[in-house]
Amino acid sequence: MYVKIWQNEAFQTIEYTESLQKVFDKISSEEENLVVIRRDGTLYNLITLNDLTTFSSYDFDTKLIEILDPTDSFLFDTDLLEDALVLMLESRARILPVVDNEMHPVGVFGLFEVLKSFKTISAMDEAGTRAVIKIDDIPGELNKVLSIFANRKINLLSLMTAKISDKKRMISLKLGIKNIDLISDILDEENIEYEGIYEEKGDKES
Repeated sequence: MYVKIWQNEAFQTIEYTESLQKVFDKISSEEENLVVIRRDGTLYNLITLNDLTTFSSYDFDTKLIEILDPTDSFLFDTDLLEDALVLMLESRARILPVVDNEMHPVGVFGLFEVLKSFKTISAMDEAGTRAVIKIDDIPGELNKVLSIFANRKINLLSLMTAKISDKKRMISLKLGIKNIDLISDILDEENIEYEGIYEEKGDKES
């Protein structure tokens, strides 16, 4: 899954030759960040609302290039979502600029975009039934579970896994059928351990 699927393409820019006064004029409660660009339109840095406290100690005539260094915390629009999460954690950044392969800004990616991507990947916006199960953390076990539903013509909408012990893995399956009792009967019949089964209406349901 690529960053460009969820990046926010609505963003404001400011040239690095502009003054701090221009920054304070542009940033408001409605515009919380500014992508700083060079004269050729390529990325230089990113200013967020939180930076204003630090900037207030400078003279408002100060140029951005005098107080900002080029950033090395940015994403390419072809980066994977996993790459974005790692970089956000490593840099402790709540939002990152996104550029194309020529370093021109094409969007921003922040915590809100992370939540949007998780909602899509987990199929929260689709109607169905979620089953949270436990399996042995060995090769082939997950395929056995998936085959059980495939053989019954039950569509898989989403799959997420997490290692919970040395020997066990928890699986969250979103299935394209709204029938808790049926899913429960299938899991019991196949002797599959499960934590819970939940019906989800989804945003797309009319």
